[in-house]
Amino acid sequence: MPDCYRRRLGLRDMLRFWKKSSVLRPAFLNFTGRWRIGAERSWRSGVTAVETALVLPPFLLLCFGIIEVSLMHVAASNVEGQIAEAARQIKTGRIQGPAQKAAFKQAACASAFIDCEDLIVDVRSFPSFNAINFPNFVDDEGNAAGEQFNPGDGGDVVLVRAVYKYKISTPFLATILGDQGRDTKQLQAAALFRSEPF
Repeated sequence: MPDCYRRRLGLRDMLRFWKKSSVLRPAFLNFTGRWRIGAERSWRSGVTAVETALVLPPFLLLCFGIIEVSLMHVAASNVEGQIAEAARQIKTGRIQGPAQKAAFKQAACASAFIDCEDLIVDVRSFPSFNAINFPNFVDDEGNAAGEQFNPGDGGDVVLVRAVYKYKISTPFLATILGDQGRDTKQLQAAALFRSEPF
């Protein structure tokens, strides 16, 4: 019998044999790798929590910002559309005189996105387009100041303006999107036309 088979194999030799053996190599790596994986997990266990804590707040702020700006644009489109529809009531003579201000405002608030309490309307009539002037009807705080409702008569030039105070829901975005740091944004719409000769 050769000397290599007679020699007693030590632990080091057995480990070398197991490493070189194609049959025993996966079992050896599985046995020795458990200690290494366990050691790595002990100091990497909090990495996921730290990464989540760093990434999640900006990600959520971005998501809520996209939703908030989208809702604001929807509200602005609704204000413009409803003011155009309500202005047509004046143009065709269905709403006449200062006494019908409530009816005009109700027609402008027909959308689900518009709250009548936050809508300020100003309607002025002029004899011609050259005579148009439009002073401010809303103060710096966003409150009504000097608004009128004078739809005029048939053939008059009518200027319809509206300001809607949109309430921003996301707290952190109020300082960015709001007017002068407030939690509201003024959405404006206007319509200028000559009334039909009713």
